[in-house]
Amino acid sequence: MSRAAIPVKEKVAAHRERLRAAGRIYVNTDLPADLVAQLDQIKEERGAASRAPIIEEAVRLLIEKQQGA
Repeated sequence: MSRAAIPVKEKVAAHRERLRAAGRIYVNTDLPADLVAQLDQIKEERGAASRAPIIEEAVRLLIEKQQGA
């Protein structure tokens, strides 16, 4: 079966399984539109392919700040 013939739902499930195997967990949330606009601006400035690495960095910085690192 070619890659194009695999239904999207199965592709997404396989992708998420590969991420889980790599120790990553899918997180879904709602954010205010103004934060998403700022997030997208940072994403574009950095040339990131998605919002994920920007969000990951922000969460890491928050945790480090909270822990006093």
